[in-house]
Amino acid sequence: MRSRLLASSVALALAAGAVALSGCGGAENALSTADVEAGKTKFVQQCGGCHTMNDAGTKGVSGPNLDDAFRYPREQGFKETQFFGVVKRWIAISPQAPRPGSYPVAMPQNLVTGQDAVDVSAYVAKFAGIKPGSDVREITPAVKGTPPPPGDGPATPADGGAEVP
Repeated sequence: MRSRLLASSVALALAAGAVALSGCGGAENALSTADVEAGKTKFVQQCGGCHTMNDAGTKGVSGPNLDDAFRYPREQGFKETQFFGVVKRWIAISPQAPRPGSYPVAMPQNLVTGQDAVDVSAYVAKFAGIKPGSDVREITPAVKGTPPPPGDGPATPADGGAEVP
């Protein structure tokens, strides 16, 4: 269910990106000048601790599995330019620090910038989700314990709630 929701979200984002990029050729130009090998190296260094991607050999533990996220849209015919635009935008606008009570790990905005962002985006656009299967990893909660009732704020060990694993 979760991977289906993620795939649907990616498909919607790709469709929006396609509309935004239609007719301007920006993604094609950026993809043609990107250094995909440098993008792979930077992805492994900066992104691989969080994101799983078979081609990179990464087994991230907190971010989305990019192979799973991009496989369905790729099967539906979305183009590399659309993947490129979505990844580059996600790098730029990713969430800041999480709100209290939410999952405690968030990708910092502009984790890579400039040509590095172009290279990483091109690498992910070219290789994410190209193989039919993926390494499924168990998702474990970041916090153990009983969640607080709605509206009472985050649970703490003192009130019998959350305990950091």
